[in-house]
Amino acid sequence: MSSRLTEVIESAETLSIEDQLNLIAHLAQRLNHARSTSPQSLQSDRIQVQIELNKKGKSIWQIAEDFVKDIPLEELNKLPTDGAEQHDHYIYGTVKIES
Repeated sequence: MSSRLTEVIESAETLSIEDQLNLIAHLAQRLNHARSTSPQSLQSDRIQVQIELNKKGKSIWQIAEDFVKDIPLEELNKLPTDGAEQHDHYIYGTVKIES
């Protein structure tokens, strides 16, 4: 992984949950675009990533990417932005707590 990408991922930890989800959606969209336009460079990148994954396992960002890679951006934009604050509502169906 390039040092610039590592830098960006580390700085993303300071973003809000909503901004992190937007970033993941954006990256997933860009990756899907890259897959359709440059198969040779993508294959080279995949090989390099696989080598790194074999050394240390998947990062949280790679796991998140796997979850959203096939989800259209329109659907990702429908995700709740108050998931952390209202987790009981989304998990157990309780009434939302007013903040």
